Amino acid sequence: MEQKGIGSTDSGVAIVKKFWKGKGIDEDELNIYDGSGLSPLNRVTTHAQVEILKYAKTKDWFPYFLQSLPEYNGMTMKSGTISDVKGFCGYHKAKDGKEYIFSFLVNNYSGKTSPLVQKMFKVLDELK
Repeated sequence: MEQKGIGSTDSGVAIVKKFWKGKGIDEDELNIYDGSGLSPLNRVTTHAQVEILKYAKTKDWFPYFLQSLPEYNGMTMKSGTISDVKGFCGYHKAKDGKEYIFSFLVNNYSGKTSPLVQKMFKVLDELK
């Protein structure tokens, strides 16, 4: 890596954590063990996710980033799923013009994902 001189997972994780710490995110909110977005070892708090989305909104590339996000339930957001965890985070502009940046995770749920997603959409509908 250009900043550390070593191309390893550990040096990459250190660089990512240092970057976000410089943006005000506590290192304890970013548990990163590898480069996989699907690893159960990785954890990013909902607060950190919102702070990252807020940061993105300040950048000149934000319109392109926003366009890259899918739409679910009439809202612009990214979904995530791994064993017994479901999440959505993204942006929404309500009918009254109020803008929201949100992260919503449910951990250790029982049952099928589809009924959970419908319940999550019901909660997210309150932002509309």
